[in-house]
Amino acid sequence: MSEAIKSGGWVEGTAREKAPGPAPVFYGARPSAPSAFYRPWLWRLGLAAGRVLPAAGLNALCLVVAEAYYALNSARRAVVIQNLVPVFAGDRARAARAAHTLFRQFALKMVDLWRFESGRAVAPRFTAGVDWGILRDAAQRGRGVLLVTPHLGNWELGGALLVESGYPLLVLTQAEPGRGFTEMRQAARGRRGIETLVVGSDGFEFVEIIKRLQNGAIVALLLDRPPAAKGVDIELFGRPFRASAAAAELARASGCAVLGVTVLRKPNGYAAEILPEFRYARQALGNREARRLLTQQIMRAFEARIREHPDQWFHFVPVWPEAGALAPQEKPLA
Repeated sequence: MSEAIKSGGWVEGTAREKAPGPAPVFYGARPSAPSAFYRPWLWRLGLAAGRVLPAAGLNALCLVVAEAYYALNSARRAVVIQNLVPVFAGDRARAARAAHTLFRQFALKMVDLWRFESGRAVAPRFTAGVDWGILRDAAQRGRGVLLVTPHLGNWELGGALLVESGYPLLVLTQAEPGRGFTEMRQAARGRRGIETLVVGSDGFEFVEIIKRLQNGAIVALLLDRPPAAKGVDIELFGRPFRASAAAAELARASGCAVLGVTVLRKPNGYAAEILPEFRYARQALGNREARRLLTQQIMRAFEARIREHPDQWFHFVPVWPEAGALAPQEKPLA
């Protein structure tokens, strides 16, 4: 919520491994787990660099690393290209160009995230104002607010912006790999006034989240790479896609408001956006199909943002069902 390396925060799952098929676009095994570089020692190194190096110098260094990683790791590169093919309606050439830019964007994201977690100021990085009215109106109803987003942009910075604007935030996350890594990132959020709840597989945390929402809390989670048991089948960019049903489940259980948010990198900083509230009939959500349709509605609302900024849709493991990802209408890579 980090990634190709893996991103931390706002609850996310590792994509399910599919049996390798005769896909002509992958050479060698497809990576199905975060990179071995996503480890506490490297994160500590990044935090130290974020404290002492100027942003321009650290950006330049990380861009060199990103270019080398893109050039040398053909399997990871192929996964990213394939993830973007549906966004470009099957045009692999455009997907490949966007994938190259995505690795560079991810490097810049990491610099900002390390600087953020090392204590640097966040607000000056936001160059576009936020319409807080949608969030304010939802929060005033007192039934809690669930903020949802895909792995798009730099969502961790959005949490700090919320807290600095007077909105306490609870972030849902899964355990990080490596000893002490979860606690390190949790402490970094805590220094910004952001509370973290680590979600496991036993379901007890779900009860706590419902209670917090019913007491008016603002809770944030990611939707577009769920654990296997938490996903539902929807359609994204005209292809089958597996998305998290957690937002619909929490809405059914708590009656909370559900808002989409994005934090996207722009030429001179970041722009945060709060999407219009997703309306639903709580009683109807007792039906699984109704929860699936609400999940579909939420994810579809992000399609335009992903299409506008495909190089900030950060997935470094496969996200599409294999049959959908290798659809025959795909255009060849020129």
